Amino acid sequence: MTSIESIYEIEADLHDLQPYLHSKSARASKRAQGKYKQLVDRYFREHGRMVNPERRSDCLDNDKYFFNLLDPISTTEVIPSAKEL
Repeated sequence: MTSIESIYEIEADLHDLQPYLHSKSARASKRAQGKYKQLVDRYFREHGRMVNPERRSDCLDNDKYFFNLLDPISTTEVIPSAKEL
């Protein structure tokens, strides 16, 4: 799998997971948070050389920030900090 294919796969999984991240059901939200953390870990394990590893904590705290980071065009541009989003 190429780097871009991997990013698209992670992005698709995140897109499917997003409704559950902010679910009113505590059980669904907690399970989604666990899967979300796995996606973030996978991204930084596979693509950590392209992105500052310090952004991992920003990604764990802010799913919108992570979604923006996954954009293949943005990986070559300067990405604003999570606080700016």
